[in-house]
Amino acid sequence: MFSTSVTESAIARQGSIATRLTVWYALLSVVLIASAGSILYWAAVNHLRQEDDKLLAAKIAEMRAVLVLHHNGYEALREEVEQEATTFQGIYLRVLNAQGDIIAESPASITTAGGGSLFASARFQVDGHGRDWVAGNGKMYRVMSSSFETGSRYTVHAAMSLLKDKQFLAAYRNTLLLAILFVLAVAIAAGYLIARRGLRPASQLAAIVDELGAGHLHRRVGDQIWPAELRPLATNFDHLLARLEDSFARISRFSANIAHELRTPLHILRGEAEIALSRGRSREDYRACIESAVDEYDRLSRLVDGLLFLASTEQPDKQLEKQSLDLAQEINAVCAFYQAMADELDIVLLAAGRGRLVADSSLLRRALGNLVANALHHTPAGGRVVVAVKTARDHVVEIVVSDTGCGIAAEYLPRIFDRFYRIDGTRPRQGQSTGLGLAIVRSIMQLHDGTVSIDSEADHGTTVTLTFPEPVNST
Repeated sequence: MFSTSVTESAIARQGSIATRLTVWYALLSVVLIASAGSILYWAAVNHLRQEDDKLLAAKIAEMRAVLVLHHNGYEALREEVEQEATTFQGIYLRVLNAQGDIIAESPASITTAGGGSLFASARFQVDGHGRDWVAGNGKMYRVMSSSFETGSRYTVHAAMSLLKDKQFLAAYRNTLLLAILFVLAVAIAAGYLIARRGLRPASQLAAIVDELGAGHLHRRVGDQIWPAELRPLATNFDHLLARLEDSFARISRFSANIAHELRTPLHILRGEAEIALSRGRSREDYRACIESAVDEYDRLSRLVDGLLFLASTEQPDKQLEKQSLDLAQEINAVCAFYQAMADELDIVLLAAGRGRLVADSSLLRRALGNLVANALHHTPAGGRVVVAVKTARDHVVEIVVSDTGCGIAAEYLPRIFDRFYRIDGTRPRQGQSTGLGLAIVRSIMQLHDGTVSIDSEADHGTTVTLTFPEPVNST
């Protein structure tokens, strides 16, 4: 566990994905080769031991066959034992009779650490199974012992040196080590090349992204053929480009509109001031000039206030002071504020409906005030403006502001909530709207996770509906 965490930590410090893939690929290759080699090594050792046991068992069987053919004398047995020792280097035999006396033994003996013969070791077990044994001289042997009766009881001890097996296994281990090192080198080289080639599309995507600028937001990278792993990234990046393009377009339009909106009153103020200073004027002329300037200052102030409000609503951490509101009380307060204006314009201003809503009181009143003021400006004398509360079937609350004014043609409705958008394309003069009222209403509704919709028809009035998603309790 510790080694794994250390390896992962070391790899994580590498900055290149290709390097990480190469390291993991190389480690996997080494582990697989080492595991396969270990299994093959164990199989080779087991196979050699089985072959050695077969050879020892065969030698014991030969001794038995000789005793069966020459049970009256041991000369043939001794000759066979000496011939086996001469023919097969490293094989040692000893035959004992029923009394434990040696009747035949290989001429070359194996001595233990104490100088005794190998065959004197108590490690021999008469069960016909081979066992490994290390002699006192440090050499390793495979030993086997078996008893049988052919007229009399005999015991045969057989042993063979494992030096050749040891040399073979050592050569095998060296070969396996070289193979692992070779495979590791090939895996590192090939893995790095494969990783670099596989990550080439990512480099191409990075190059395309690096070329993009404010003037290239119309480009799309998802139109090209990308691997399956990069296709979602390219698609999401196209979505980002689309959003950025839309944002840049809106910012450009917004900046142009702000410049135009500020330039108009500044030109008016400057022109009136220059006219007033061009020659002597009466007190009434100066007063009229100042009053006109005050109107322009007031409109500039409302314009700046609206822009600051819209900027604040776009902050992701904007906090609302929500509370449970009595809608009848809130609507009556707004209508009472605009009642004097309605009376002056000879327009009937009505409030209807009851209900409760969890919302920010100041923002709600500002949205309703903008709608009511807009309705009063576009409703002729003798008309009517109604602010009503409705509860929909799905337990959402709707506040509807309707008027009997001039209405709006259908082609203008899609952009009616855009900032500074005006149907006639003209700029406002003294006392007129800043073009931000409906944009502010939409921003307030977005802060409340609600929606605003408008339904209007030319010469038949306008209806604006504010829909809040919070559950309400009617009273």
